[in-house]
Amino acid sequence: MRRRTRRFGFWLLLLAYGVASYWVFTRSTPVINERPVTIRFAHWQIERGPPDGVAAAIKRYEELNPRVKVEQLLVPGATIYPQWMRSNLAGGMGPDLMEWGMWMSGTKDIPARYFEPLTAELAQPNPYNRGTSQEKIPWEKTFHDQLLGPRRDSPDPGQIYAVTISETSVRLFCNIELLKTITGSVAAPKTYDDFRQILAKVQDYARRTGRLIYGLAGSRDNGLWVAENVFSGPLLGVTRELDDPGYLYLYDRNALAAYLEGRWNYHTPAVEAGMTLIQEMAKAMKPGFLQLLRNDAMLEFFRGEAVFIYTGTYDATTLRRMSTFKVVPMRLPSVTPDDPVVGRYVIGIGGEGSGETGVAIYLNRNSAHKAEALDFLRFLTSVPGNQLFTDNSGWLPSVNGVRVPDEIKNFREYQLGYTLGQAPFDIIGSEMNLVWNQNFYRLMGEHGSVGQFADALDQAMPVAIRKDLQNEMRNTLLLVRPQDSIIVATAELAAGPPADEAQSVRQHGMEAGQTMSEGLAFQMQLELEKTAGKK
Repeated sequence: MRRRTRRFGFWLLLLAYGVASYWVFTRSTPVINERPVTIRFAHWQIERGPPDGVAAAIKRYEELNPRVKVEQLLVPGATIYPQWMRSNLAGGMGPDLMEWGMWMSGTKDIPARYFEPLTAELAQPNPYNRGTSQEKIPWEKTFHDQLLGPRRDSPDPGQIYAVTISETSVRLFCNIELLKTITGSVAAPKTYDDFRQILAKVQDYARRTGRLIYGLAGSRDNGLWVAENVFSGPLLGVTRELDDPGYLYLYDRNALAAYLEGRWNYHTPAVEAGMTLIQEMAKAMKPGFLQLLRNDAMLEFFRGEAVFIYTGTYDATTLRRMSTFKVVPMRLPSVTPDDPVVGRYVIGIGGEGSGETGVAIYLNRNSAHKAEALDFLRFLTSVPGNQLFTDNSGWLPSVNGVRVPDEIKNFREYQLGYTLGQAPFDIIGSEMNLVWNQNFYRLMGEHGSVGQFADALDQAMPVAIRKDLQNEMRNTLLLVRPQDSIIVATAELAAGPPADEAQSVRQHGMEAGQTMSEGLAFQMQLELEKTAGKK
């Protein structure tokens, strides 16, 4: 009996060992990574969709490149990502590839300090586009907007530091069943005043029924996005007046300088009209929305406590997958010259442009595997790589030649009209952003007032704007100073022997960029000196 028990135990142990061995070698991750190179790609796009899209592209890339492993790092963006990014880069532990955005407060110096320009590489065709419609086209020209954002946000004019992987627009997403219950109609608003009337009906319905329902799901992020949209409408004329060179575009530094020169302020009638529209939108959200995060607004919408949520198309996949009701994307109507409240300050409908691409990815200049990281960027932004991202994320592609799924085609229907320019006149720089946020409560609530808000801003903004302009100048010079030695070294390499045409092109590009940067810094310095002492 004892011998039989021992024999049974031996065979049971052997069976367990066999099952464990089978699992380790066929189902689990290998204990030893057989790929000699690992690159890390960090971003904050943790919505439903993008991680799936990136994962699909990574899987195919690793099949094509067996020696490279790509790790996707998902880092929450609102409060954690900027600090996480700076500490890792400063400590020499930054990922090989990183997402960065110009709007991130207190991080404008990072591209100049830590990222590698991609200008020379972007001038060559992307090898992963062989056999596609983009096969012989320079990499930079394969993007839907030819990298407008990275060109604009470059710390060194003339250089391109990033590539983009998607394209976004902003839409008004509607709980269509709730809209019908409240208004008796499912029709989208055709004018801004139509939308204003719908919000009034929602407020009246909530008062009559006692239900906790608001017109717009509210949070700091969603509130900021809708505020920027409505604020810019009456300001189209101001933007045009400040566009001295006639570029149909207003850089942040242009708006900052124009304020210091006294060409506009927050009591300018068109600016006050824009703040009136912001006040209307804020009253359609729950009290205290500025203390809430974007996820709070999503949950409010999912609970059926808001008829609309104004957000980017980057949330469309999340809304579609998680809502228990039908969600219909609509366009927030532009304010027009016939608007009964602010129409006299509006010169026309604002245009959305032709689709600026986004989710800009940068190469860490201290990466131990630059060649492999750059190669993965090429694949991710090739026709086959970007197609995988689009199909699995539900986001628009950034690359020409990628098929857009039917359910998101309308996200590329851009409104034609006057250019909105760039500067939104509210959060042009980090110091301005702080002043705006600290005083925003003066516009809100029962005792909120446009005049009171404008008074507070005009009192504090001159100092804040000078600081922002000084920061812009300092960051520009930070990039320029170390370029001399690199330009000289590149010139030596270009002279050969043998002569290197690629290095020669890089040398001339760097020299031109350095000259432009020095000119911009000098221009900002002159502006600060000219306006010194002005209130």
